[in-house]
Amino acid sequence: MIYMVEMALLDIARRAEWDAWYVAHQYRLLSIPGIHASQRFEAIHAAESPFVALHEVDSPEIFTGPSYRAKAGPANTGEWQTKMGNWHRNLFDEVDHTPDVPMDARLLVIEADGGSALPDRLAVEWMKAVGLDRSVPRRGLAVVPPGTGDRLAGTLLKPIGPRLRKETA
Repeated sequence: MIYMVEMALLDIARRAEWDAWYVAHQYRLLSIPGIHASQRFEAIHAAESPFVALHEVDSPEIFTGPSYRAKAGPANTGEWQTKMGNWHRNLFDEVDHTPDVPMDARLLVIEADGGSALPDRLAVEWMKAVGLDRSVPRRGLAVVPPGTGDRLAGTLLKPIGPRLRKETA
């Protein structure tokens, strides 16, 4: 399953401080049983929620467990909770692993209604929203080389950092 978090940073003057906090937050998430990988992204073009994090999780039960409630979730974001807007948290099924997006590649996020305009050669992994906000019913993810996604319909994201895995956390 993929836990996708989207947000806008409202206090952009503190971007470097927020980035440092978020990396520490990723490691805190990876210490929770059932969370296996995490990677952050930033939209290349204007977007309502330009920052995205993908986390690989085992099941919806993680979000109601004591470890997650003690270390993560909106209540554990401290002062940053009021400095993030357009915040959406969706849990998706039908994809077991988050994609490993190299720093020189891009992640294309496609809404359910944009899939028909995609080239046949593009490998899209389609996901269905099954938990949390369910702000979208379905999304697709595709890893593309830089420059390729500029011509495709969807939100194009560049990695902010490498994909972190539990075994390296």
